[in-house]
Amino acid sequence: METPQHSDSPQEKSDLDDVIDTHKSWLKSVLGLGALEAKLWVTSSAQLLALMCGVIFLLLTTWLLIIASSAAIAWSYGFSLAGILLTATLVTFLSSIVLLYFVKRTLKSMDFTRTLDAIIPTDED
Repeated sequence: METPQHSDSPQEKSDLDDVIDTHKSWLKSVLGLGALEAKLWVTSSAQLLALMCGVIFLLLTTWLLIIASSAAIAWSYGFSLAGILLTATLVTFLSSIVLLYFVKRTLKSMDFTRTLDAIIPTDED
């Protein structure tokens, strides 16, 4: 029993070319949209970073003004300058230790192994 020879007719090639051209056009549109989204994301991220730097600067200034105001009030009540500076240093140091604790806790919770396991399951699962 002979198998019939498959010959590509001009109509079949034309349909295949149309499908290929359509897919190329679609892929080009999707990649263009992805590039546009990436540009918007980078622009928004840069703006967000600048705003966050401003917020950090203002918070730092506020913190220093609170310490200076507390020192001025303590000075007006007759506390010694050395005691005021020592207390301000101690408060600042303890604040940095608390923030360091929160940084360590946040870094510990930023574990992407669960996400990777969900995307790429291992053999153990």
